Amino acid sequence: MIPSWKVKRELARLGQQLRAIPEAIWEPLAYGRYDRRFPADLTIRPGQAAPSGDVALVLIYPRPVLPDSTVNLCRSLVAAGFAPLVVSNAPLDAAAQARLAPHVWHLVERPNIGHDFGGYRDGIRLLWHWNLRPDRLLILNDSVWLLDNDAGALVARLQAAGGDVAGSILRVRGDERFLESYCYLIGRHALQSPAFRSYWQRLRLTSNKYKVIRRGERGHSAALIAGGLRLVPAFDEAAFRAGLETLDDDHLAQVLRFAAWPGPQDAAAAADLAARSHEPGWRAEALALIDRTLPRGQFYSLFPVAARTGLGYPFLKRSGDRVAQSWRRAFLAGVRAGAIPAPEPAILAELDARVAKDA
Repeated sequence: MIPSWKVKRELARLGQQLRAIPEAIWEPLAYGRYDRRFPADLTIRPGQAAPSGDVALVLIYPRPVLPDSTVNLCRSLVAAGFAPLVVSNAPLDAAAQARLAPHVWHLVERPNIGHDFGGYRDGIRLLWHWNLRPDRLLILNDSVWLLDNDAGALVARLQAAGGDVAGSILRVRGDERFLESYCYLIGRHALQSPAFRSYWQRLRLTSNKYKVIRRGERGHSAALIAGGLRLVPAFDEAAFRAGLETLDDDHLAQVLRFAAWPGPQDAAAAADLAARSHEPGWRAEALALIDRTLPRGQFYSLFPVAARTGLGYPFLKRSGDRVAQSWRRAFLAGVRAGAIPAPEPAILAELDARVAKDA
């Protein structure tokens, strides 16, 4: 007799295969027509910002409204010497267009085909279409807030990391290495490499989010690495962990107090440590608790006090998943207690509203 769990697994697998048949048929047809017509199905408006050898491709999805922080980000990019090419995966009303126009080089509206990487791809194809070869291409995504709204400082940090392509975080999963896809700084050598051009020319658009991640975030890094390009992170766990050793006990206690613990047992252990923070051996126990927790998440979302104040990690995610919600609550609690510097006012207001909505 076949075990019930095997029957369920096979039925689930069959269901996935059946659901994939229509997608496999209609996507190549619909998206092939979209590609053949490129850029006819895009709405392209010139902005008032000057062109530059440094281009910032900013992917946005302004639903339900365009946030003030997005406008401020574009303003900061112009101040840092970048020409913002803003690609919106959602329609923009006249008010949003008017708010963005003074701070963008070009404003592009497109259908939400291929999600983030579809928007990235179309922005890059537009640069080719216009016969432009930037010195540097900065790619940013409005799925995160840039907390201090200082594009110049971000670029300096990414540039200092070196490499052909720099990003915020380099994730390692087994043999896979990939940069998180909300932030890339791509230098001239990478922009002119056959690996970069081939990847974006061959990228097949899909609206299946799982495939977007596989072909996009992971596939992009894999293709560039295979092409001999060096991918580097500006922030990593080793530097985060080394920074913990330099904190005094009061600061370390704040790291524990305003952490996004992955489970109630971790939070209870942290509360117990906080209650005896001046006992001998407390510091070693606190560091040991952090070390036990780090393999179960990302350092920047688990411990926002140390990530932000010690390492200078500049991002906070807007996504609705449980980890991001917990991270935002811990971050905002740290801000209100004075343990984390407040982000710019527009971002703080948006963060307040998002945490209230999460609740």
